[in-house]
Amino acid sequence: MATTTPAAESPRTGQPTGAATHREEHIAGYERSPADVLRLIVFGVFTLLAVAATRWTRDGILAVEQDLVDLMSFLTPTWVRILSGVLQLVVALVLALTFVLPLVTRRWRLFGYTQLASAVGGVVMLLLAAGSGVGTLDSLVESSGALSAGFPSPTALAAMVALFVAAGPFVSGRWRRAGAVTLAVTFFLRLIVATRPPVDVLLALGVGAFCGTAILLLFGRPNTHPTPAAVAAALAESGLDIADIHPAAVDARGSTPYLATLRSGDRLFAKVMGTDERSADLLFRMYRALRFRHIGDQRPFSSLRRTVEHEAFVSLLARDGRTRTPRLRAVSNVGADSWLLAYEQLDGTSLDSVPPEDFDDALLGEIWDQIGVLREQRVAHRDLRLANVFLDSDRRVWIIDFGFSEVSADDELLAADVAQMMASLALTVGVDRTVESAITHLGPDAIVPAIGLLQRQLLSGATRERLKQDKGLLDELRARAAERCDTVVPPLEPIQRVKGKAVFTLVMLGAVIYFLIPQLADIPGIFGEIRGANWWLAIPTIIASAVTYVGAAVSIEGSVPSRLPAGPTFAAQVGSSYASKLAPAGLGGMALNLRFLQKLGIDTPVATSAVGLNTVGGILGHVTMLVLFVVWAGRSVFGTVRLPDPRILLFGLGAVVLIALIGMAIRPVRHMVVQRLLPVIGRAGAGLRDVIRRPGKLALLLGGSTVVTLSYITALWFSGQAFGLDLAFARVGAIYLAGSAVAMVAPTPGGLGAVEAALIAGFVAAGVERDIAVPTVFFFRLATFWLPILPGALSFSWLRKHEYL
Repeated sequence: MATTTPAAESPRTGQPTGAATHREEHIAGYERSPADVLRLIVFGVFTLLAVAATRWTRDGILAVEQDLVDLMSFLTPTWVRILSGVLQLVVALVLALTFVLPLVTRRWRLFGYTQLASAVGGVVMLLLAAGSGVGTLDSLVESSGALSAGFPSPTALAAMVALFVAAGPFVSGRWRRAGAVTLAVTFFLRLIVATRPPVDVLLALGVGAFCGTAILLLFGRPNTHPTPAAVAAALAESGLDIADIHPAAVDARGSTPYLATLRSGDRLFAKVMGTDERSADLLFRMYRALRFRHIGDQRPFSSLRRTVEHEAFVSLLARDGRTRTPRLRAVSNVGADSWLLAYEQLDGTSLDSVPPEDFDDALLGEIWDQIGVLREQRVAHRDLRLANVFLDSDRRVWIIDFGFSEVSADDELLAADVAQMMASLALTVGVDRTVESAITHLGPDAIVPAIGLLQRQLLSGATRERLKQDKGLLDELRARAAERCDTVVPPLEPIQRVKGKAVFTLVMLGAVIYFLIPQLADIPGIFGEIRGANWWLAIPTIIASAVTYVGAAVSIEGSVPSRLPAGPTFAAQVGSSYASKLAPAGLGGMALNLRFLQKLGIDTPVATSAVGLNTVGGILGHVTMLVLFVVWAGRSVFGTVRLPDPRILLFGLGAVVLIALIGMAIRPVRHMVVQRLLPVIGRAGAGLRDVIRRPGKLALLLGGSTVVTLSYITALWFSGQAFGLDLAFARVGAIYLAGSAVAMVAPTPGGLGAVEAALIAGFVAAGVERDIAVPTVFFFRLATFWLPILPGALSFSWLRKHEYL
């Protein structure tokens, strides 16, 4: 790490009094850096490309390798052996030094980071190399030895890169440059004396960098922000005589703030920006570019220096054009990779700290007048939240923080500023006062373009957070502004490139394809079975599918104390087949039933308890019938099925747990399960006691659940008969009950993909030919999952039309 020890420091400010430099930094702790997140993304993409090249373009890679060999044909075998020896010596020496030096210098954290990173990098590279077909695992381990002819293997190179990356934040710039040169020479020599395809070497580079960065992200890198003394020295070099400086406990998004006092008595506010803030800004821009369109974001600047210079330029331009903004006093580099901006400190408070009753008409007019001045200069602030507008002791309004601003802005960006402030003010002073003051001071021509931009995604994070408490405010604000401007409310322009549901659907579609492709190996045999199917049996299959909704209606009837209207209740269960396709674990159908019961006048606690009780009753019925069908089938269900190796069972259990964890890692799924599913099931206990006291309701609840399960088993059995399935009803039932249990943990709506794979695997394990099992399961899912979507959508619309939802 690049550090210098100050000659002396002022006891009050920590400012160097001797020949100190403002390059000083200190480790203030360890933190997870946005820079590592950005690097992890880059190295991850690079590694995936290298894996794809290694796996699917090996012939072309081998041709490239031959070209490299031909290019180096002037090297005699003696020189090749010499270079190989030098390469092995360099790598072995580097690995030994990086092991010994941290121990000698007692840098235990550095030792732990480097050794863990090298171990992880080596193991990951070993597994990837084996999976990509480079060789068997045993041969790869053998070639990784320091005495083998293949050393340094891709495994050793990946470990070496991971080690260097993990050590980078702990050492000085000279050592980092020396490490980069060492890696470059090592990889160059490895390509010259290649015994592996060159892409394997590139894969080792990507894997090592990814693993080293992952270790830094997991455990944190040294937090090397500039010291207050370094900030004071940088300000002193800019001609400011500092008497005192200390960190500021204020909101300064994207920077580290300081408050300084000059010997003249003037006070300064300094914001320090480093590589972490730069990386966070790039990640934020990347996220917005991927998710949104037409929101006015410009390309990021080429460097942190250009970013700081742009903010300084806009601040000077705005102040010169009569915008009240603090005077810029200094721009300077500080520390190894940081820059600062110093402004005169305002004697006032930000508007987000001003009580609503203090927002009189004069203050609102001041706010809009300052925005009007910015519009005249065609400067778009682009972050006009209340925290960036200050009120001084004379009740004058000041605008600060031009970090996201644009000059020579187009009309849409200027309108976005108006929309931002309208939304922020409406949350504080109300819709009517906000609209009236804006029209009075800016005029209708400035308000009309802003109406269509009053969208949550275009507002600041602080404003969006406050809008969660008043979700209808934006609609009311748009309507009131359109009314006062004598215009119609414009439609909201779609600005989202990709919605969360679309991403979720694509991920689930990929999972479905992954699960089902292995089952489609014998396509000609499957089509042969389909052509010879007895399609008359489709009629009882569809009837059995329809009966499931009758059972569901009976079951929900048994879960509530009062009587339910038969027709709408049946329609609600059909509609749930449509709603359940929109969320995993049956949450869509549960939400529909809850809303249906509420609209019938049932109290929310009772309705919630009823839906939870219905779900619990279905689970208990499913488990009970699984035991009964296994007992009924007896040895016939297991007679031709050999119990798998215990390790396979562990792998299967691990796969189920992994699927569940993936589902819980997806924020919308986790939110639905934690916020909706678990509370509903938790309230089912009280409802269960009430139902047990009424035998008739208990019979309806359990009987309806039984009808649902038996109808699905019957539909599956008839589907099998259509394709000549020779399997007893009891065994079909046991296979269905075991396979459909996967839907309870699969993170896909209705267990899509996982259920098909589980049922096909069950039939194949029972001795059924794959070309019969596959069409049987697909036709069953067609009748019970896909065909009900249309009547479900129609029922859903009917329920909404007649105000049952």
